[in-house]
Amino acid sequence: MNSSSTAKTILFWISIVFLGVMLWKLVSANGRLAQGDEPSYGEFMSRVDDIKEVTLYLSPNSYELTGEYIQPANRRFHLTVPKEVVPDLLSQLRERGVLVRVKEVRSGDWVLILLNAAPLILLVGFCLFLMRQTQGKWRRTGVAILGSPRTGIGYDLHRLEQGRPLIVGGIELPFDKGPVGHSDGDVLAHAFCDALLGAAGLGDIGTHFPDTDPKWKGVNSMLFLEHAKKLLDEKRFTIEHVDAVVITEKPKLGPHFPKMREALAKALGVGTEKIHLKAKTNEGVDAIGRGEAIAAHVVATLTSR
Repeated sequence: MNSSSTAKTILFWISIVFLGVMLWKLVSANGRLAQGDEPSYGEFMSRVDDIKEVTLYLSPNSYELTGEYIQPANRRFHLTVPKEVVPDLLSQLRERGVLVRVKEVRSGDWVLILLNAAPLILLVGFCLFLMRQTQGKWRRTGVAILGSPRTGIGYDLHRLEQGRPLIVGGIELPFDKGPVGHSDGDVLAHAFCDALLGAAGLGDIGTHFPDTDPKWKGVNSMLFLEHAKKLLDEKRFTIEHVDAVVITEKPKLGPHFPKMREALAKALGVGTEKIHLKAKTNEGVDAIGRGEAIAAHVVATLTSR
């Protein structure tokens, strides 16, 4: 449960406790008001001179009186009187200077309604709380399913020849050799394409940019990456991370990695933090070790939106 869900849970239970306390106070207050004498109408009229105040609650068939005696102090009473005697009763009380209040609904009735409704209110509130928690869990599960990571690998190798420009990761490097290829021979960009397309299940670079098509002759490989990104967007894939290693004896690639990351990130429309580059040599072994070739391995991680 995240901090937002925890805060909502705490607020929910604070509300429940607050409601319980308010109901308890209402019940307690109503209980105090109900304590006292319950005189008959005749007894009440015989002590009318001892009455300090009266509240009359109206109801369809009869009226209820509650009030307080002058003596003993704070002693209360309540009784039910017929409707027909109320006009004369009120007249007598007012003649004797008794404070009279008339109310349409008795507060005790509202307390009773609240008491009866409280369990239902609590049950409904608790059910809503459980529904929200369950929906949040389903939503998080759904996001986890929809956002399941997909991984693709890419590999490319190009022979190196004298006098050709060496382009790696969209950057031309100062060197006396360069890759032989149908396009600009960017080994890193080509491996990037294969990894991204593979993770999305969209084939490989040869499927989309065959070396038999003259329109790709000498083209900048960043265009391949831009096209791959459009394909990912159409399939609603998001690039989460790309990790790559370039294998070459010379030149040193590390100093050029910041510019490569910027170029690759720009072509893919992502932040540079999502691209990680490494360089290795082949320890003098095979064509790469002899300086005759350059290769790259790439692993790309995608999530579906």
